[in-house]
Amino acid sequence: MMQTLIAVALLTAPAAALTPPPLPRARPRRTAALRSIKVTYIEPDAAAEMGVREWPFSDRADGAEETVPAGTQRYVLKGTGTVECSDYAGGVADDEAQKVGPGSLVECQAQTNLRWRADDGQFTVLTPSFEDWTEYLSTVAILILFFGFLLANAGNFG
Repeated sequence: MMQTLIAVALLTAPAAALTPPPLPRARPRRTAALRSIKVTYIEPDAAAEMGVREWPFSDRADGAEETVPAGTQRYVLKGTGTVECSDYAGGVADDEAQKVGPGSLVECQAQTNLRWRADDGQFTVLTPSFEDWTEYLSTVAILILFFGFLLANAGNFG
């Protein structure tokens, strides 16, 4: 008898009453790319103590992009503007761009793509090590060829 009453109740109940309530929608997780970079201003004396003046430099044109690994540092020597980040090259910035200028240190805690937007054309950026080995190796190769030429022709001069 009890089973019959339950069956009748189920058959006559509206469909909305029988469906479970929808689960709350999970909010999409924001990419943490911008939250994974930190921009700080460093006084020139403090930067000198860090050894920043010995870091190799390179220029970043307006709109230049670079994909950097976690732990990357960039010190802005000249130029003002903003730096944007995204998960991948050419991607839309994950959050608002952060202002940078002379004395700004950009530190990346996770791999990200940096996009440099210069107010005056370009930035001069210092990095802790040579990251573009093609420029470094081409310079070394030219020096080796030059000194090899001088040694090979040492007896022919004068």
